[in-house]
Amino acid sequence: MSTLLSIVTSLVKHALSLTTPQAEELETLYNSLLILRTLTKHLVQNEPLSTSYNHFLTPDIVAMQPQGEATDVDSSPTIALKHVARYETSVDELCFYLYEFLINYPVRLDTIQVHSECVKILTTLLSSPLYHTPCSSSSSPSTYLTDMMTGRCSSSAPQLIQTLITNSVHQPLPQVTTVASYLWSYVPFSGSDKPLYSDTQFFKECLLLVLLLTNHSSLSDNPYKRALCSFGHKEPSSNANETCFVMDLDLLYSYFCRDPEHTNEQDTLLLYTLIQGNVNVKAFLLSRTDVERMLMPMLHVVYEAEQHSTHHMYMVLIILLILTHDDHFSSYIHDQVLGSVSWYKERVLTNISTGGILILVILKTMQTNMTKMRDKYLHTNCLATLANMSSKFHSFHPYVAEKVLNLFTTIVKKYTKMRNSLLGVGGEITAPDSTVEYWESELETLEDIIRMFLEIFNSSICYSGKNNPVLLYELLHKRDIFIPFQTHPTFSELIINIESILGYLTTKLEEKTEEQGVSVSVNCVMEVIEEVVRQWPADRLQKTALLKFEYVEETRPEDFFLPYIWTLLFSNSNLYWDTSRITLKV
Repeated sequence: MSTLLSIVTSLVKHALSLTTPQAEELETLYNSLLILRTLTKHLVQNEPLSTSYNHFLTPDIVAMQPQGEATDVDSSPTIALKHVARYETSVDELCFYLYEFLINYPVRLDTIQVHSECVKILTTLLSSPLYHTPCSSSSSPSTYLTDMMTGRCSSSAPQLIQTLITNSVHQPLPQVTTVASYLWSYVPFSGSDKPLYSDTQFFKECLLLVLLLTNHSSLSDNPYKRALCSFGHKEPSSNANETCFVMDLDLLYSYFCRDPEHTNEQDTLLLYTLIQGNVNVKAFLLSRTDVERMLMPMLHVVYEAEQHSTHHMYMVLIILLILTHDDHFSSYIHDQVLGSVSWYKERVLTNISTGGILILVILKTMQTNMTKMRDKYLHTNCLATLANMSSKFHSFHPYVAEKVLNLFTTIVKKYTKMRNSLLGVGGEITAPDSTVEYWESELETLEDIIRMFLEIFNSSICYSGKNNPVLLYELLHKRDIFIPFQTHPTFSELIINIESILGYLTTKLEEKTEEQGVSVSVNCVMEVIEEVVRQWPADRLQKTALLKFEYVEETRPEDFFLPYIWTLLFSNSNLYWDTSRITLKV
């Protein structure tokens, strides 16, 4: 194995020495890489980690040490030769030259198979967690990973990350132009029924390798993550000294703005990683004046959650939570008015803001979660996103305000019915698993949701009430739902502001009715609300704290992300995985 490793390394080094490798040389290199990858995968899958790694150690006779000395010049010394072997890993050297090939050779039709094999070998070297100790283990990382993180090859981490991302974003491969090339590109291998590569497959592999290398957060110093979290825009910035490389973020932004049918989970995971860890990229995205281009495809994914994985939906919701923490973003998305939204099926919507669509999608997600998933964390995340935006709510579409109050009313009715049942009012609990502990837990969850909604209404009234006459109209229309909370020990304080302004509006409308002698119309009600909010003295409201929720990663995020990334690799790469031997949950 070590001999093959040396041969492959030499072939890669030879290719790097050539300005333009010939087809025969590329074919030889490709075949050697393919054989090496196949053997490497076999070793990783079938042998213990330490044993498989030993095959990559190269014996190096560094000295023939004499055991004795000559007594005089003419005498022959008595020498016992001792074989002293020093083992040095060849993985570091191999990775270094694979990196060099990926970095220095542009992707062309005649080189893409070699590029793809380079990426596949690097991925295979990192695949030991699939078959051995879980990647979430607190033990030392695999020896392969250690070489890639701390060896000579790690000095090329910034250039490698830049190259892999650039390849994924630009996708520079020209179309296949010959029948022979077309047929060859779809030859299956290694028992897999997947093609060797396709025009887009290689770029997926590049992105997956980026995610795999950068998500080993438990390491004290991950040079790949450091590179991913510090690159900046092509234009000079104030923190240029901290920027390891630059790239065109306009192109990266356009990549994230593609339609859902052209995007996948690894794109969303990359976007999350950049927003969470790279301040340059996050600032660039938040400064965009066309942010709806990026938001709408993500909202489409959440809206059609049944067609996507649960993890994909969660990642989008976390991205929304991070973005809405920024006040400028939360305000700006309510200014962007869309002509229509073709994928929203419940109702034809026109002249609705991006913020309005975001709220509708979150409400639908919560509604679905209540009936199917019943995931408390999902509710918390959705409500935190609404809370982040609440102080900047404005220009509500009537349908959005109606849906907000409808969901709140549904939750309140469910809570009231459950509470009455537990208190022995209105009948007994008849659910099959109706233990008191279970229903008390459910009641506590509903209380938390109602409390959050009331805080959101409070925040909107206190900080942006003058810009929300439509929301006030719906609150007034559903005023009866708040009456039981006036004496509720948990909610009584939270409805003081709501009752204060709704009571004042009711008085003004009664005066208007007496003045006209007939019931006021909807338009008249809106006119009264708009007049009241303009004149309403701010000191009549109890100031509430500004609602802000910040997303914080777990202490060991790799416990979630590495299995997730391997799940994506398992389903999206062109590598054949022996599922019978996989021990990691993917």
